[in-house]
Amino acid sequence: MRGGVVHNPVSNLKLGCGIAPIKEMLDQGITVGLGTDGAGSATTLDMFEEIKAATWLQKVDYGDPTILSAQEVLRLATIEGAKLLQIDDQVGTLQVGKKADMILIDMKKPHLQPIHHLESLLAYSVTGADVDTTIVNGRILMKHRRLLTIKEEELYRQVTERAKRIVFGI
Repeated sequence: MRGGVVHNPVSNLKLGCGIAPIKEMLDQGITVGLGTDGAGSATTLDMFEEIKAATWLQKVDYGDPTILSAQEVLRLATIEGAKLLQIDDQVGTLQVGKKADMILIDMKKPHLQPIHHLESLLAYSVTGADVDTTIVNGRILMKHRRLLTIKEEELYRQVTERAKRIVFGI
């Protein structure tokens, strides 16, 4: 059985929990993945915000801009997270035999130009709003920012209704 740590840096920042010692964990061979704590504690589900926060927190904590590089933090967000969930044989990397789970980023935006180093751009500049298309197990779920399998207005209605029940007991 494997174990590890899911790091939710945006939630840690919002709740004032401090800075997790990710560098030490990685140095000790501990599997570390990135996650979002959700709307309840982080007020965001944007994985790109988690990626930025994870790397920037380590850099500021150590006073070293080379700690937790763009390539390393993207690895935490992909294959290392899959290892934590014990599904790395199915997802986490793009390769033959694994599920075709991927996103397409719209790179034709001013804040994503110029493109010098793709990993750095993904880790430090992209946001969830830049995701143009989402593909899960080879099935296109969102294309050109339009949801294809969910009626968006109905989703918003249900979320609002459920939130009222949770918060107000209605």
